[in-house]
Amino acid sequence: MVRNTFSNWNWVEQWGSTLFLLGGLLMAGHATLSGIRAFTDLATPPDVFVATGHFVALVGLLGLFPAIADRTPTTARAAGAALVVASASWFVMSVTQLLAFADVVASLVAVLPASFVVVVLGSTILTYGLFGVAALRVDTWSRRVGVLILAPGGLTVALVVRSITGWTTPVGGVAIGGGLALSMLALGYSLRTMDDRSRLHGTRGGATSG
Repeated sequence: MVRNTFSNWNWVEQWGSTLFLLGGLLMAGHATLSGIRAFTDLATPPDVFVATGHFVALVGLLGLFPAIADRTPTTARAAGAALVVASASWFVMSVTQLLAFADVVASLVAVLPASFVVVVLGSTILTYGLFGVAALRVDTWSRRVGVLILAPGGLTVALVVRSITGWTTPVGGVAIGGGLALSMLALGYSLRTMDDRSRLHGTRGGATSG
């Protein structure tokens, strides 16, 4: 079985839910800053939460990879490739944002070209889409988990559509940021609950082919 290749990945699977929870908390920080900017005139610091939150949550997907590689290897290969690009891209954005926060560089926009942002968003949508579809095809997790994995990808699509159409109201940004935070937190909680039940019963879900 392909899963035997990932026998040493237990720690990655165990930390997956924690990383989604951490990513959700970081995105909640982003949503909070967006809300302050949308509804008040208070000065706010640069948003260092959004890129790091995306990066951490994407790394959390590694915890799901052994199971989908075992059951849907073709989809898993595509999902893994997209994950590498997306996580690396968000890592670069995270570092750049921190450098901008420390006044080492002018700003994110000044350092990274628009084409890089297209790669970031496109690979993020593809990653969540492929992982979500793969999760729905196996019975390792409930369908709710699959839907929650798809949610950040769908919200990223909404972000792209919002930018293209010019509907860039502050309230829209708060809604998308809040949705990302809630979906990541719900995903982390769902996986943590399932992990606790699995340890209690000493088993995980069965397998399907794909």
